[in-house]
Amino acid sequence: MLDVLVDNMIHSMGIGYYILVYGLGLLAMTFSVIAFQFKKRVTIILSNFFGQTCWVLYFLLQNDLMSAIACGLSAVMLAIFSKKDKWSWATGPVSITLFILLFSGFSLFSFKTWSDVFPLLAGVFAVIANSRATEKRLRQFSVLWCLSWLLNSAFKMYPVAFINDFLCTASTIIALIRYRDKKS
Repeated sequence: MLDVLVDNMIHSMGIGYYILVYGLGLLAMTFSVIAFQFKKRVTIILSNFFGQTCWVLYFLLQNDLMSAIACGLSAVMLAIFSKKDKWSWATGPVSITLFILLFSGFSLFSFKTWSDVFPLLAGVFAVIANSRATEKRLRQFSVLWCLSWLLNSAFKMYPVAFINDFLCTASTIIALIRYRDKKS
């Protein structure tokens, strides 16, 4: 079904289709790369939320359902985790386990090729990273999250996603250095 929709869009929009796809990728990239440079946890999470929402559309237009589902679940998870100060259950063990099970379930449901394991890993690492209470721990686990997406985009040959994932990994490492505890 998604295959037919994407093919129809390509034929009807022509070059406009590719402009749309790469425009969404660049917008997603902007939100995703700058996220780790924010100081506050909630701002990091909200920037990543907007980035993940754009990635959902990008991957759907690339006909990659597994990556789109993983990004969609990430967006929902980020929206919930951003409310941890208001909802005590938001980052509790039940929520964390539920999101990990959801990522695993959707991975098994829509698994097409061996490289579909990378969105699963990215989802699991995203849950662990964004459920952390401190910005430092969030960034530390986000390195694994970004690396998983980097491998996904490398093996599936998504140039915009690859650039994003490389820059996100670099941004996370830079933020870890930038905001390091100078006392340790």
